[in-house]
Amino acid sequence: MNTRVKDAEADWINPATVRGAAFIAGGVFILAVPEASTRLLGIALSVALVVFGAIDLWGAVRTKPITWTSVALGIASIAGGLALLLLPEVAFDVLARLFAVLLAIRGATTVFEAIRHRRTSDDWTFHVVRGGFGIAAAVIIFVLPDAIATALLLSIAALALIAGGIMLSYGLSHKGADTLGAVAIGGYVKRWLGERDVGDEMRQEVIDNLYFEPPGSTAKQVGFWVLLVLSTTIATLAILADSTAVVIGAMLVAPLMTPILGVSAGIVNGWMGRVSKAFLTVAGGVSLSILTAWIVASWAPHFVPIAANSQVISRISPTLLDMMIAVAAGAAGAYATVDKRVSASITGVAIAVALVPPLGVVGVTLTAGAYSAAFGAFLLFMTNLVSIILAASVVFVLTGFAVIGKLRENKERMKTVFVTVLLGAMIILVPLAFTSEGILTSASRQTLARDATEAWLAESESLELNRVEVDGDKVVVVVTGEGTIPVIKLLNADLSEAFGIPATAEVVFFPSTLLTAENQP
Repeated sequence: MNTRVKDAEADWINPATVRGAAFIAGGVFILAVPEASTRLLGIALSVALVVFGAIDLWGAVRTKPITWTSVALGIASIAGGLALLLLPEVAFDVLARLFAVLLAIRGATTVFEAIRHRRTSDDWTFHVVRGGFGIAAAVIIFVLPDAIATALLLSIAALALIAGGIMLSYGLSHKGADTLGAVAIGGYVKRWLGERDVGDEMRQEVIDNLYFEPPGSTAKQVGFWVLLVLSTTIATLAILADSTAVVIGAMLVAPLMTPILGVSAGIVNGWMGRVSKAFLTVAGGVSLSILTAWIVASWAPHFVPIAANSQVISRISPTLLDMMIAVAAGAAGAYATVDKRVSASITGVAIAVALVPPLGVVGVTLTAGAYSAAFGAFLLFMTNLVSIILAASVVFVLTGFAVIGKLRENKERMKTVFVTVLLGAMIILVPLAFTSEGILTSASRQTLARDATEAWLAESESLELNRVEVDGDKVVVVVTGEGTIPVIKLLNADLSEAFGIPATAEVVFFPSTLLTAENQP
């Protein structure tokens, strides 16, 4: 091997790049093979519980007098780890719900203590928010343990990819440095972030774009409110006409993304005054958009009934997929704001994440008295709002827009604001999780019902299955043809077994007659 090849290896191969590549490979593996990743996660948690329980038990026995509470906790930890290892599906649900109960108790205690000491504590509001966050998280974990397992895997994968990318980038930019081998994983991240800085000129340019500050503050505000009213009007008329193309046009001119990104940029830089102003702008924009949509819908004709309007239907039942889209769009929007090379793609972000159209749907449905649909559309907007703020905040830090010194100086204030936004995300996550679960369950039952019904009719060659509709535990089956319908009780039994709950079938039978020119009456 010649000297040039050895030098290349020395430049490219170092502890940072190796660790980074390993982290990225692990993240990709989790995303590519979720079933195996879930099993490995269960095994890792099992081993961790057993090891920690054994350590607690060993320490408690060696202490004189024996700490029986620690003994009990150690035994419980070991038992939980073994149960999770031997009965992963059952044990995980039980342990997750037990953890949720403990988390809820801890959150409630934190809130109670914070309120009780509000006169003597300067940060009691932060602890109230922290406790509320724990309670909200406990509710989600208790109700949807499987969804939490999936979210945990995705979070681990995302953190692995981000940390791996940071370490790989640091290793490549510090080729051959002697200190690379002595740096811990957290050290790589701190050093990499410390070296990231977009510069004062770029930072000022972003500030001018995100905030309505001098010079030209009045012109900026006038432009924002005018565009907001016009985009809401366009979106509302497009919704009433059920026109997807025109809704996309409304997304392109909607300016609501700007103050939302301003909230994120203010949070990570400790600009609390700018955060307040940007948030008030967002709140005012939301109110004005709903009012505009309500007025337009009150005067404009409804060409398509709301119950059959695809623009309305697609925005009144948000799911976890909508939150994932908003997270990705918020990250893309923040990156496009900071990096001039991709700034043109901000229009694509505006199309990807709907901000004004859901508010238009709120106004339209309120006009029609469909309050449940209005709540669903508003929930979609709030999902987009908090997801964009969280994702954009992370990207602003990673791209070097946030000043690291400011992060340390304003850590407590920023933590309160950020945790408040995170709490909002958790609260929104509850109905989203239920909606997602309902959609997945409905789709699964639709497939199961069709399979069971086809098997039920398999021996009746003259009967044809026309349609299967599932509504909760009731299944409507439409059958056409000639002959005798099989025993419906058998179908009920098959459906109940497939659904896991008692189910009943209602069969609509349309006898058919074959007509020709010769036998037609």
